This record gives sequence, structure tokens and C-alpha cells, in this order.
Amino acid sequence: MLINTVVLFLRDTLPIFLLLSVLIALPSVSRLSLVWRITLLIVVAAITYSYLGVISRLAEGAGFELLKSLLLVTAWIGICTLVIFPLSRCYLVSVGITLLVLGIGLPNSLHFMVYFVSELSRNSDSTLLFLGTTIGLGISISIAILLNIALTHFLSHKATFFFTTVFVAAQVANIALLLEQIDILPTPQQVWDSSQIISDNSEYGHLLNALIGYEATPSMSYIMLFIFTLVVPNGIAAIRKRIPALWQQVEDTQ
Repeated sequence: MLINTVVLFLRDTLPIFLLLSVLIALPSVSRLSLVWRITLLIVVAAITYSYLGVISRLAEGAGFELLKSLLLVTAWIGICTLVIFPLSRCYLVSVGITLLVLGIGLPNSLHFMVYFVSELSRNSDSTLLFLGTTIGLGISISIAILLNIALTHFLSHKATFFFTTVFVAAQVANIALLLEQIDILPTPQQVWDSSQIISDNSEYGHLLNALIGYEATPSMSYIMLFIFTLVVPNGIAAIRKRIPALWQQVEDTQ
């Protein structure tokens, strides 16, 4: 149970800490504004968890996967919103940050809540569960702090922005895996197999998956979705840089 809890932290809750680390590194995002969004995330996660049984039975048992896919789509809309309006004071920037926090934080937190509550009710001795949670929390916070230091002290704003789009694309690309599970996308055919180098189930595999979307045996759908979700916001940023006058007019209308 100890190892499972630590690994689950790396798989499901680490992306939340990495997201906060990335957002704090962005110049237009204040730390105080993230506090109420985390509070909102906790409240929404608790409410959603109470209805998880009903949600899971929707769409012939595919409700939970469709909900997670929809949330990840909202996260991608959030990063595109930040790209279009990076320096403006309009409310859309705040909406974009909120969509990112909820879109990435909610599906990951629900996964951990399902595991944590089930293990807590199943075992009378929860010492190992809480110990694993403490260790996983410490690892996640440490990695998030190191990432924030790297982004704020060693990388330029452009590099930080590009990494942010890579991180979000890594999360959003999981939609392909979810839709493959419920047979909306065709049966996956792996493009390559690098599990002998870094396994998906290893600590390094979970870390690289959260950071850059690493998959040891990715399908073509996963790769195409990852590329699409990465190219679009960077393409918008490139157009915005080349046609600043047009974008200024867009911002002035807000």
C-alpha cells in the first residue's frame, strides 16, 4: 500500500503541483489569485466525488471518461485563452487560469480521492496509507519547487511559455487514451515501445508523463492529439507576435 500510494501521487496529484508551479512562474499570474482557485477546486472535487457513481453510469458506463475528457478540453481552451490575451486586463485571462486549474486539477484529484477513500474504508490500519500520502506529498512539492526555480531563474519567459504549452499538451493528450478505453477512437496501435528504457509504471515514467507527456507505447491518436494541442497555442502566439497591431485592436475591444 505504501508504494502504491506514493506511485499514485506521482501519477495523479503530481500534475496538479506542477501546474501550480508553472502558473506561478508566469509573469501575469499572481499567487494570491491561485489560492481561491485551489479552494474552488477542492469544493468542486468534493461535490463531483459525491455524484461520481451517477456520473460513471452515464453514456453506458463511459460517463467518467467523458467527463475527464471534457475537463481536459477546457484546460486546453484555458491555455489558448492565455495565449490570446497574455497581457490584457480583461476577465478572459482570469477565466483561462480558472479553466486550467479545474481542467487539469479536477480529473487528477478525483482519481486520487477514489483510491484514498476506498483504501481508507477497506483497511482498519491506515498508517501506511497516510505515510505514503505524506511521502508522495513531499516528493510532489519538492519537484514542483525545483521546477519553479528552473523556470523563474534559468529560463527566459519565452522558454517558460513554451514549456507551459508542452505541459498542458501532455495532460490534454490523455483524452486519446480515455477515448480509446471506451472505444470511441479505434483500437490503439503502438508506434514504438520504449518500455525497456523507461517504463510507464516507473517513478521516472510517471514524472516524464506529467512533465512532457511521455508514453512508452504511444498510439498514433495520442501522438497526433499531443502535436495538435501543442502546435495550436504556439501558432497563435507566433501570429500574435507577427501581427501585434491586430491583436491590440482585439484587446482594446474587451
